[in-house]
Amino acid sequence: MIKKTTLLVLLLAMGLGAAVYYFDWRRGSEEKPAKDTSKPAFSVQASDIVSFTLSHPNQSADSAIRFEKRSGAWQIVQPIETEADQPTAQGIVDQLGSTRIEQSEPGDADRRKAYGLDPAQISVEFQLADGSKHSLLIGNTDFSGTSVYTIVGGGQNVALLPQSLSISAGKSLDNLRDRAVLHMDSAEAVSFELKNSSGAMAASKEKDEWRFTKPTASLGGEDSVETLLGAISNAKMLSVASEKPQDLAKYGLASPAITFAAASGKGTPSTLLVGKKDGSAHFARDTSRPMIFRINDDLYKKLSQPFSDLRDKRVVHVDAADIQRIEIHDVNGAIVVNRHKDNPDEWSFEAPEDQKGKSASGWKILDPISGLKAEEVIDRLAANLVAQLASPAISAVVTDKNGKELKIRFSKPAGDFVYAQASDSPSLYKLKKQVFEELNLKPIDLVSLPARPD
Repeated sequence: MIKKTTLLVLLLAMGLGAAVYYFDWRRGSEEKPAKDTSKPAFSVQASDIVSFTLSHPNQSADSAIRFEKRSGAWQIVQPIETEADQPTAQGIVDQLGSTRIEQSEPGDADRRKAYGLDPAQISVEFQLADGSKHSLLIGNTDFSGTSVYTIVGGGQNVALLPQSLSISAGKSLDNLRDRAVLHMDSAEAVSFELKNSSGAMAASKEKDEWRFTKPTASLGGEDSVETLLGAISNAKMLSVASEKPQDLAKYGLASPAITFAAASGKGTPSTLLVGKKDGSAHFARDTSRPMIFRINDDLYKKLSQPFSDLRDKRVVHVDAADIQRIEIHDVNGAIVVNRHKDNPDEWSFEAPEDQKGKSASGWKILDPISGLKAEEVIDRLAANLVAQLASPAISAVVTDKNGKELKIRFSKPAGDFVYAQASDSPSLYKLKKQVFEELNLKPIDLVSLPARPD
């Protein structure tokens, strides 16, 4: 049995615990967010910075890199004159204008040396439009790995700033300079010429379509041309081989293996020359700039494509949704299907007579017809190929929503391939034999549900 004194002590302890919990909870619920005690490292606006210089005091052999803003763009003016990588240069300036000091402490001599500030790892000096100058010394990364020790504006205290500024300002000259292979925006290109080992090509953009005029009149491949232009537009040089265009023959650029020239809607020309191979890279030059640089093998291969890889290989230039009627003639007879106007997903037979009016799986013809894509387009027709199409094994007529007809003839399979010719082009299309098998249909093959299976 618990004594009265023991019970009293127990009740008092419980009451005291409850009171402590209550007041702690109330105090916690009333606590306000901690104040931001950080302060700007520099009371400047990034837009007011007109020049800055990066150097490495702990590496005296390294040259300082000076940037100046000219006509709204950052230029490197020392140790060489060249365009800067705009996102990187502007990123450094933006950080100088926005970076904040999280913590500071007295910077005696021992601390400066321990923090990598005597000598500093990186020195940043910058000037504003009003002529005032500012400086920043950057040392080692702190124990957290997210901040660096710095000395702001020639002061005595050591301040902690975000490490991101150190990473940007510590980049090498090669990573601070403009490394674009060619100053071209693929979205603005309206024409281009390409000369490589396969010959000369020329194309221009008409109503969002690329059309070749050389070596023969032809549509450009819907994806292949855009892929080529995008690869050139986004390509970065691997390294600079020479800052000056001296001894071009040494680099194979006196008579380049590849010449690519593009023009934008504003008429601005861009020309890239590609010369000799250098290991796994290739020497190249943008004619608007003096330096000779290296490009990777992937870009070289894209620029080496023959006309046959870049031209349009579609046989049917009608959108599948616009096809209203398909007529097929083969050894099994004739099959004609029509799309329902009130329900485009449904088709019905027009022929043969015993199936007329019945539902048809029109997609079984529509899909292979609308998706016909050649392995090769042949412009010079050999007599034996022409003879094969004189009596086609399969013929098709595709009618669009405007009543325009496209006629296609298919040869018998020859090995793994079959040849076709469309009424809107004199060219011959080399197709996989699978196409023949998909179109060599019997009416019974279409007597099923008209919708595509999931």
